[in-house]
Amino acid sequence: PKPTAAPKPTAAPKPTAAPIPATTQKECAWEGQDCSKSKCCRRAGFKCFEQGPGWASCSNDCALLKKFSPPGKTWTCNVLGGDQGVVEVKASKPAAGTTLFCFSVVTPQGVVPPGVEQGYEQQIMQYQEQNKMGIAACDAHAVYQGVRVSTGSWRSVVNTDIFNKVWKQVKGDAKYLDADWTVKVDVDAVFFPDRLKAHITSLSPPADTAVYLHNIDFKFHFMGALEVLSSAAVDVFLENSAACRRYIGNSGGEDYFTMQCLDALGVGHMSDYSLLADKYSSGPGWNLFDVDPCRDQAIVALHPYKAVNSWLGCYKVAIGHQAPDDFVSCEGRWEGEACSLTSERKHAPGSGASDGILFRK
Repeated sequence: PKPTAAPKPTAAPKPTAAPIPATTQKECAWEGQDCSKSKCCRRAGFKCFEQGPGWASCSNDCALLKKFSPPGKTWTCNVLGGDQGVVEVKASKPAAGTTLFCFSVVTPQGVVPPGVEQGYEQQIMQYQEQNKMGIAACDAHAVYQGVRVSTGSWRSVVNTDIFNKVWKQVKGDAKYLDADWTVKVDVDAVFFPDRLKAHITSLSPPADTAVYLHNIDFKFHFMGALEVLSSAAVDVFLENSAACRRYIGNSGGEDYFTMQCLDALGVGHMSDYSLLADKYSSGPGWNLFDVDPCRDQAIVALHPYKAVNSWLGCYKVAIGHQAPDDFVSCEGRWEGEACSLTSERKHAPGSGASDGILFRK
């Protein structure tokens, strides 16, 4: 007879969330619930609007409550209260450890921009695995399978449902329980786990606390190419994700969903805006294959690099093996090559296509 599989190890119970000042998140209402007594809304930016005596509801705009109310139902729209606030976690001792469980989602035949080869995610991930780079350099890692989104463009996709299913796999695998931090990394992000550990050490987040990291000084300060959550924060997120799906919905990007969910559940955050450099936060004029942003050796993840040549080119610049000026100019690049917007190098007459590096150190 075949031997039975050994049971998965279990971890000791962990705290549910950091405390919220002034109120507790249990008192505050989700949208659609009555907030007339608590006068408090879970979601950041929402207010408790009065409909009439004995009933009020949370929204970011009372006009929406009026719009979707049954005919004849009126609202006073008196503001009874605001949101519960978000928790900013302070540095503390003893500090959390720095072991990392990292995962990425590979989507065969995913949505790609012009000039990018279908299946690039599989190629980049295979390279990472073979060379122990990116997530393969974490203490533990996993690769999950995604599906092509049906809505959105290559710049912005509606992918909340896809990642909610992936998080269920993370829960089932239970690898995150053995690490201090869970890190979700986009395949096309050039990611350095050792740098992340150094940043976490510098932040000194309190041990055994539910906390996640704001990663960039852009819009809502949390972009999905690099999502860093403490193990306790993952516990809270997984335990309550059904409620978040019900009340927050699934019509947007998974990063905004994740942030809103964590905030609503009382999970605190710390901020380190040098964790992520993302071209999507740049103004006009950026180039998908440009390695110039990779010069900053403080950055933990650089995004996006949607080909092996550009991903590896960025990696080599980031560790100082090549300089941006060693690459062909983006104006003169050929298909498949990495390039530099600041370089003036051109291909020699009669030369063939390359990885984009025209001068090797």
